[in-house]
Amino acid sequence: MGNIRISTLTHISLNEMMEIWNRCWQGYYYNMSYTPEYMRVWLDLSQVSLQHSRAIVVDDKIAGFALLSLDGPDGWIAGACIDPDYRRKGFFTALMRIELDVARRAGLKRVYLEVLEQNHAHKVYHSVGFVRMRQLNIYRVQIRTDCPKVKERPLEFTPIEKYFNNRRTLFNPAWQRRERYLRRYINIFAVMNLNGSAGALFVGDKNTLLLDAWSTTVAGAEDLISTIILRSGASCSLTNQPEDQISTFLKARGIYPKAKQYEMCVELT
Repeated sequence: MGNIRISTLTHISLNEMMEIWNRCWQGYYYNMSYTPEYMRVWLDLSQVSLQHSRAIVVDDKIAGFALLSLDGPDGWIAGACIDPDYRRKGFFTALMRIELDVARRAGLKRVYLEVLEQNHAHKVYHSVGFVRMRQLNIYRVQIRTDCPKVKERPLEFTPIEKYFNNRRTLFNPAWQRRERYLRRYINIFAVMNLNGSAGALFVGDKNTLLLDAWSTTVAGAEDLISTIILRSGASCSLTNQPEDQISTFLKARGIYPKAKQYEMCVELT
């Protein structure tokens, strides 16, 4: 196999990170190829700590990596993959054990990740201590064919601070919908219904992108979907959506997830 060592990613350039990312994600269930700009945005939004991220190097070639993001006592695996040429050699399990040791020495109390339902990597995650927390759904909704008729009174604009203050008491988001993560976007705006039981966060002007959606009632979910229809184009996406009232509302109308993920967590001691 040659010389094998573990390395940090501290001194890696943006273009090198993009090359490694694109190469190692080949053959995945979805196209994960990034441009340099998208790679930069991803690292910035995710607040990846290259200092705390690790790579497996075989004969001076990076054969796999694990990216770690930090948020107070919590960590998140922002991407972990092995180059197709080096898979099925036990590298992934070793890499995850090393990354968790790094997280532990960094003082983290727990580490989260999301994994697709069909991805066999969840077996590795389980073997190193991760446990399944909940299902997260990914929706790709075609507005004209899937969604119900728009109501006359959609959600109203609301100040960002009021949005997050209200959401904190009602909704437990996945990592990429945590407040700190969402606040890193620029040009965001929020809407909520009158009783504050449902809300959504968008970014952009002409090409509005849905970042966040939650509801504690089915009625609120109906208000929410109506607003999404008004502010989106021909389609919209809901990602990392827990099994909640929005899921209930969509299921009742025959709209099901395009993919399912499991949120997993390991407690570090």
